[in-house]
Amino acid sequence: MEDLYKKLYAKYDKLKKKQLSEFDELNKDQEVKFLNYASVAEEMIQYLKDENDRLRKQASDWRSEAASIRSTMDEQCAEYQKLLMEENQKNKILNEEVEKLQNQLQYGLPCNSKDRNNDNVRLNMLETAQVTPEESSIASTRRMVRKRSREARENLEVEITHGGNDIVGYNDMEEKSAKRSSKGTVPCGDLPNDQQLESCERILYRSAESGPANFQFQALLEYLVGMKLSAVNQNDEVCISALHQSSGYAFTLTWMKNEAVEEPELLYRVLTLGTFERVAPEWMRSVLMFSMRMWPIFFERLACVIKLHR
Repeated sequence: MEDLYKKLYAKYDKLKKKQLSEFDELNKDQEVKFLNYASVAEEMIQYLKDENDRLRKQASDWRSEAASIRSTMDEQCAEYQKLLMEENQKNKILNEEVEKLQNQLQYGLPCNSKDRNNDNVRLNMLETAQVTPEESSIASTRRMVRKRSREARENLEVEITHGGNDIVGYNDMEEKSAKRSSKGTVPCGDLPNDQQLESCERILYRSAESGPANFQFQALLEYLVGMKLSAVNQNDEVCISALHQSSGYAFTLTWMKNEAVEEPELLYRVLTLGTFERVAPEWMRSVLMFSMRMWPIFFERLACVIKLHR
C-alpha cells in the first residue's frame, strides 16, 4: 500500500507542478500585455491632453481675433455713418444750390455777381469742412468730386448768362417755321433730315420759353427722363443740358450735323458725375457720339445706373 501511495503522491506532485508552471507562464503573458496596454493608454492620454490644450489655445486666439475684428467693424460702421450723415448734409446743400441754378436757367434769369459770390461762399464752406484723421484716406477723392461739381456749376452759370440771348437769335427761324406750319401741319417723321432737325430745334427752343403750354411740355419731358432739362446755344449748336438733382450728375447733349451721315448725331459730354464718381461706368465718363436711333437706349441705360446706385 505504501508503494501505491508513494506513486499516487508522486504523480499528484508532478501534475501540480505542471499546472503551477502553466499558470505562471499565463500570468507572465497577461502581465506583459497589461503593461503594454497601460503604457499605450498613458501615451494616448498624454497626447489627448496636449491636443486639448492646443485646441483651447487656438479657440482663445480665435475669440480674441473675432473680438478685435468686431471692434474694428464697429468703429468703421460708426465712421461710415458719420461720413454718410456729412455727405447727405452736403448733398442737401448742393441740391438746393443746383435747384436754384436750374430755376434761373429755366426762366432765363441771369446770375448777377452777388449770386455768384454767394455760391462761391457756399462752395468754400463745403471745401473747408473739418476732416478727421480717419477721413484722410478719402479726402482727396471728395475734393475731386467737389472740384468737378464746382466746375459744372460754373458751366451752368455761363449757360444761364448767355442762353437767353442765344435763344432770341433764333426768332427768324421761329417765324419761318410758323409760316410753314400755317400752310399745313406735317409730322416730323415725314420731313427730310434737315427739316426734321429744324423742327426739333424749334420744339426745343419753344420748350425753353416761359409760356404755360411750353412749360408743361418741358415738365413732362423732365418727368419722363427723371432729370432737369434746359435748352441752350453754344457756338451756334443746339445743346440740351441735363441735371440729376439728387446726385448732382450733369451732362450735355449737342446736336451735330455730319455731312457724311444722313441723320443728325448727338454728342454726349459729362459735366460732373456728382455722387456717381466712384460707381459710374466708363461710358458715363467718356465723350460719346451716337445717332438719334440710340437715344432711347442711352436713356434706358442711364436710368438703370441711376436706379441701381441711388
